[in-house]
Amino acid sequence: MSRKLNQLLLWLSLTSSSVLLPAYPHEAAPPKCTSAPCGNTATGEDPQQQRLREAGARSEALRGGDDDQQRWSSIRLYSDSTKPERLTMPVMKAAGLAMHLDPKSGQLSFSKPGARHTFSIVSPAGDKNSVCPEYTIQIIEASPVHALVRMSCLQVEYAPGRYHMGVDYYLYDAETAVMRSIWRTAVNDRNARMPDTKPPPSLKIIPNGYRFDWAGVPPSNSKMSTTVLRNSYTRQTGKTGGMILLCTNLSAPNGQGVEDEMCEGAVLTRIRDSKDSKDKSQRLAPM
Repeated sequence: MSRKLNQLLLWLSLTSSSVLLPAYPHEAAPPKCTSAPCGNTATGEDPQQQRLREAGARSEALRGGDDDQQRWSSIRLYSDSTKPERLTMPVMKAAGLAMHLDPKSGQLSFSKPGARHTFSIVSPAGDKNSVCPEYTIQIIEASPVHALVRMSCLQVEYAPGRYHMGVDYYLYDAETAVMRSIWRTAVNDRNARMPDTKPPPSLKIIPNGYRFDWAGVPPSNSKMSTTVLRNSYTRQTGKTGGMILLCTNLSAPNGQGVEDEMCEGAVLTRIRDSKDSKDKSQRLAPM
């Protein structure tokens, strides 16, 4: 079995328990048939290759279909995909909202007719200091103005005997052109499974922003304890006049929860280019 095919099967075993179609199996080199006739299939091809080819066809049908939620649960963007069409997917098809990954630069973009917002989400490909050289990107939920994104970093030995594997959830808001972390976890045990949260994060749209209410036990290397999050993310005007997405811990005493330790705090750097929409959004100013 080819190295590429082995890698695909490893990724599927590490990711969450949801049933996913193999991602672009025809990128792998066809395995050599070990019997004659080959696998006793009607087409004469290897049975494993036939299953992967058929799954790939179903994946492409989902990608181009009208069911957004089915697409989110079945399609992921993979950092080692080499074909441009497999690094792009519709998010809200009716609204024209789409997502594109550029692994070479480590940038993730969201676009709608007339606008594009690009963010630096990970180190560029080939960065020897990266703790997330291989990863997947998945949409958890979305609307015409936002997306909740799950990035899974596959296990890597970034130094002799030192390992990293983690999951980050990011909120993208189209109106402020901001993308920021709302939940993350990581493990460094070589034998650990992909960490994730139960229940999975979910957002509630509120006037001028979002509510994030979650209670559970985050997977980690330390002793397990229940964590409760009650955060709001609201659109505000920053100190320099640009739009920001301000986090407030609603469990804190009045006025003391703005961008406190319960807000993940990581606001992704936005990369401006000629196709970016002309707005005044910016990184979150220090409070």
